[in-house]
Amino acid sequence: MANVASVQSVVLAVAARLGESGELLNRLDGTAGDGDLGVTAGRAAEALIELAPTLDGLARNEALKAIGMALARNAPSTGGTLIAFACLAAARVDSDVGEDRRAAVAAHLDAARDEIARRGKVGPGDRTMLDALDPAAAAFREAADSGRDLGGCLVAAAAAADAGATATTGMEPTTGRAAWLADRARGHEDAGARLVAIVFEAVSGAVPSIAEG
Repeated sequence: MANVASVQSVVLAVAARLGESGELLNRLDGTAGDGDLGVTAGRAAEALIELAPTLDGLARNEALKAIGMALARNAPSTGGTLIAFACLAAARVDSDVGEDRRAAVAAHLDAARDEIARRGKVGPGDRTMLDALDPAAAAFREAADSGRDLGGCLVAAAAAADAGATATTGMEPTTGRAAWLADRARGHEDAGARLVAIVFEAVSGAVPSIAEG
């Protein structure tokens, strides 16, 4: 498991990137949504900054549960709630895999993906955050199976999430407000998918600079 400073550093890197992305996320969300996903991201960032020091000494599953609870309390929009549920589902995974942290992270990502699909009643191609998370989880596992280190697996996942978010520009929305504002949504990225890509970008940028624990 990463040392405590590593967990805190990753959480703070995600918070910083979310804080910087508010305008972009509001703009994307405004094409066929409420236009407030950036506000949710900002609240999530504030919650993560406050939470980071309390992660000292927590096991991976405990840290994921704490993150999920903090997001549920402080960023209770549809997107924020789905991500909170995803973190809580990931926290319930038995990740006792010895020294192979890659296998543990892959299991957490799979659980998060499955929870968003279940809670959101969506699948790949429905133009939701799942269209970034599903390819990211698959890319991480493929990279791990091929022997890449943790940082390399996260870089692969981030690239897949970015490509998945970009691909939503050509997808027809099937859920939520975007489904009945399809003409407005068409040709624009799904805001939730871009949010997921932003999180993976932040994590992949933080982890390679952190010593393995």
